[in-house]
Amino acid sequence: MLTPSSLPAWERDLYSRLRQILNRPGVMRGNPVLSRRTCGKSSCGCHGGPRKGHPSLYLGISLKGKHHMVYVPPEWRDRVREWVDRYAQVREVLERLSLACLKRLKSREE
Repeated sequence: MLTPSSLPAWERDLYSRLRQILNRPGVMRGNPVLSRRTCGKSSCGCHGGPRKGHPSLYLGISLKGKHHMVYVPPEWRDRVREWVDRYAQVREVLERLSLACLKRLKSREE
């Protein structure tokens, strides 16, 4: 049976990294999407020019097989991006740990 001390140092480091990432609150799956929309004011500059439209951030996410776009208010943008980045970090570490366990299974090592 495996114990933490019997794992290679690089694998123990991955478990430590996972704990460090999850020690901070906020993990969210999704993709930040920048959208530009024109407003209803005919005199507004959003109706023309190279950067047409007002920028708005949305979170694109698939739930139960359906794609959803959730508006992210400006004061939440940094927080949401941090949560999405943290999810990507967790997923990367879990993938590496999974591959290590798969290798162990194939070689029948404990």
